[in-house]
Amino acid sequence: MDTLILATDGSPSAHHATEKAIELAQATGWPLRVVSAWQTPTIVGSYYGYAIPEAYSPELLDVERERAADAAAAAVNRARALGIDATAEVRHGDPVEEICAAAGDAGAALIVLGAHGWGALKRLVFGSVSTGVLHHAPCGVLVVRGTPQAAETLLAGSVAERAT
Repeated sequence: MDTLILATDGSPSAHHATEKAIELAQATGWPLRVVSAWQTPTIVGSYYGYAIPEAYSPELLDVERERAADAAAAAVNRARALGIDATAEVRHGDPVEEICAAAGDAGAALIVLGAHGWGALKRLVFGSVSTGVLHHAPCGVLVVRGTPQAAETLLAGSVAERAT
């Protein structure tokens, strides 16, 4: 049986992708596998942008892991409330690599994920998971655009988190 992968980070654009994935799962009867990937924060501004794990407290890593788990659980709960066969998986590592690996492991027919709708400069600074998945996925990919307002809200939150 084909599987539908929903990649989520709990953001507003991921919410739009969740609704589209649920709609597709209902139409096809495919099970929904919700994947949320988290990674050790990297030091922004370092020469190579690599992570120094000793610089982070276990509590910070726990927060990242919990945020990913909460995002996956919320999507699964929403799908199950509508009668969809849904499971959650939280993976640690680069989101593009982990989403594509999960799709390969599941023999997925399709990956659904959101796009924040950022411009070129913001994508350059923050990266683009959806673009990376489009280039490396072992199956089809559906990118669901968020609203410009949702992108600005998420960006404001990211900048505020990095400043603290």
